[in-house]
Amino acid sequence: MNKPAKSFKYPINLLTIGLSALMIFPTSVKAISSIVSSPVNSEKPVILMAKVQQRIQFKKGTNSAEIKGGVARGTVNTYLIKAKKGQRMKIEIQSLEKNAVFNIVDPNTKTIVKESKSWSGELSQTGDYQIAIGTERGGASYSMSVSIK
Repeated sequence: MNKPAKSFKYPINLLTIGLSALMIFPTSVKAISSIVSSPVNSEKPVILMAKVQQRIQFKKGTNSAEIKGGVARGTVNTYLIKAKKGQRMKIEIQSLEKNAVFNIVDPNTKTIVKESKSWSGELSQTGDYQIAIGTERGGASYSMSVSIK
């Protein structure tokens, strides 16, 4: 007579199998885990993911600036700019690769613009706004113009 199969406690077995696989195939597990998507918390301030952070200051007597830079795939360059409630901000970004985009985060860490190449609007509060530059794919060299009136 055949013996009945042992019953397994799933959480322990899955943990054991997962840890064993990680020890035996660390590169494969890492590659698979990078393919599997995880939930994104859109409330997380963009500044926490920044690779580069720089303050934008206009030259005396001007209300605009041109910023040139580069961003690697998977990273974000963040720029801070001080503005007042009621002012109009205009931002445009161009890249040779046509893949640079930006997000704008207000002083209360609320994202007001997501993955855009051009935006103009009236600002709702006074404080530091974050302009986070990333890419839609690959890396990018970019030129961004920012004006506040």
